Amino acid sequence: MKTLFTILAGFAFLLPAGFADEKPLWDLATDTISAELQSGDIKKVDGKIVLKDGAAFAVPAGAFPDQKNFTVQVTFEISELIEQSLFTVMSKQSGGDTDDGFTVDMNYRQEPYYARRIGSYVNNIFMTASGIGGKQGPQVNTPYTLTVAVRDGYATFYLDERPFKQCFMEMIPNDEPMWIGRNLKETDKPMPTVINSVKVYGPSFSYVSPKETKSENPRGAVAGKGWALDVPKIEHEDWPKILIYGDSISMGYRGSFIPEMLNHQAYVFHCVHFVGGEVPKEALTEMAGRYPFDAIVFNNGLHSLSWTPDKVSDELVHTRMRDLAQCFKTGAPQAKIFYLMTTPHTAPKPAKDQPVDQLGDKNDVVVRLNTISGQVMQEEGIEIIDVYAILAEKLELASGDGYHWSSPAYEIITREISAKVLPVIKK
Repeated sequence: MKTLFTILAGFAFLLPAGFADEKPLWDLATDTISAELQSGDIKKVDGKIVLKDGAAFAVPAGAFPDQKNFTVQVTFEISELIEQSLFTVMSKQSGGDTDDGFTVDMNYRQEPYYARRIGSYVNNIFMTASGIGGKQGPQVNTPYTLTVAVRDGYATFYLDERPFKQCFMEMIPNDEPMWIGRNLKETDKPMPTVINSVKVYGPSFSYVSPKETKSENPRGAVAGKGWALDVPKIEHEDWPKILIYGDSISMGYRGSFIPEMLNHQAYVFHCVHFVGGEVPKEALTEMAGRYPFDAIVFNNGLHSLSWTPDKVSDELVHTRMRDLAQCFKTGAPQAKIFYLMTTPHTAPKPAKDQPVDQLGDKNDVVVRLNTISGQVMQEEGIEIIDVYAILAEKLELASGDGYHWSSPAYEIITREISAKVLPVIKK
């Protein structure tokens, strides 16, 4: 391996307000990278680091004297878009079976376009992904800036100053260096990349993004093996806690349900998940027990429309729904549990300017799933919230894509859930 000597100082980069006034603890522009912190053929061209063929380098562990308070910023450019490739922007974790530290990576897939994304991990657990460039996707020779700001042990991730996930799970520290370009899996193709800048700031620096808005009710992520929760920042431990579990329909009504519950001084936790096959019992039971929930509302969702009679028998549907119900009962025995019936599958709009007026061709599957689920919930002593019956009579509120609904429909779902949940949490 070659030793990369000190890069010439004076190479300027555009940084957010505040960076120019703070001296970093480690700076790619001025600090030397020792031989043991290099892997592969590291090249320096015009003050930039060129990474090809899996080459990587690391920031020394000593640049992180306070692992609960630091800011890291990496500015990079993609040299070539290679299908099924991945670039590890930064990774500071022990590796192996140890769950600590953080990792941020960027992958490229031509299709589907939403797979082209930045992914973030805390304690080796996947937090979230943020798309890059929409359908256009990332561009070559275009600078992207990734910032990780850790405050009191909790991380927030930024892409080009835009926050894409705040983590409310405290990071486990380690004494490892932070690698750039080293993929954790050998099966991931390396993405040819140019590193323009790397800076690490200590606890005296507080990163403030000009694109970050302050929320009265900030939300973040807490995750475990096989599950992730969107959670509120807990400032009142005595407030009731409600878990909503479902598919993208739950993303629709959470917009009205969360503020409604805050009006009643209750916190809402949210998990977008679905069971399209076998139930991940261990993961969902752990998730249900992560917080002392007072009420849980769950739904299997439209993602299980593949459970047609020729593929999944009634007996197997019954078993899967029973397993799903028992995950919540076992994980949260103190909670009042409700099952939300799956919403109708709807036909497309007859014309662009006309509302939906028919049920969809897959709605018989929804009816079958709801029928069997209703039987299971009765056996398990779980109360049902039947929004299917209501929305089947209000097809004009459907969005027209077969699955989703308009805001008035989501407000109806919020009212139905609230009518069941509020008496529980007020006790």
